[in-house]
Amino acid sequence: MKVGFVTIGQSPRVDVVPEIKPYLGDVEIIECGALDGLTLEEIKELAPREGEYVLVSRLRDGTQVRLGREKIVKRLQECIKKLEKEVDIIGVLCTGEFPELKSQKLLVEPSLLLLKTVEALGVSNLGVIVPDPDQVEMTKRKWKGVAESIKVQSVSSYIGKEEDLIKAAKELKECDLIVLDCMGYSLSAKKLVKEITGKPVVLPRTLMARVVGELLEE
Repeated sequence: MKVGFVTIGQSPRVDVVPEIKPYLGDVEIIECGALDGLTLEEIKELAPREGEYVLVSRLRDGTQVRLGREKIVKRLQECIKKLEKEVDIIGVLCTGEFPELKSQKLLVEPSLLLLKTVEALGVSNLGVIVPDPDQVEMTKRKWKGVAESIKVQSVSSYIGKEEDLIKAAKELKECDLIVLDCMGYSLSAKKLVKEITGKPVVLPRTLMARVVGELLEE
């Protein structure tokens, strides 16, 4: 079995894939990045304008990059088109909303998985952590209707310091459930937030990996 992963950044995602591989079983992994092959100057042109839907990802060298959603969708779709010729299932390594993406193979979108999972749990007070301050308001809109109260904190999943994550977690201690709303957050970040808050924490990368693993299991 082969599984494909598409990232809005550059591949390979050495910060994500090795951590989720144990959940996938014995599979071959093929990756594609929307920014693969682009120069730094070309990547800068994809930065979000004021008021635009902001996405945050990672370059191959570990550099954090901010992207405008509308500028990256077409390149992400091209990655899917490329991978669907080779793999059995495709996972998107981003929790941004991409309703226009299409695939001839099963496409697992973490944004939908997160929303539907949390909605099914029926929590009243939801805490969400996102990488960028400019994502706070759009995140409140994204999660509106899923919980009665939504509190959002921002700490970069790529360049944020541990003390910043601790501070954000402390602000969410009264929440029933906390979502780390970015594929960049690691298992260690989840563990830290759970220790600080004492509340359940949903991590997108392992949630998606478990679903992909379930679909691939013979």
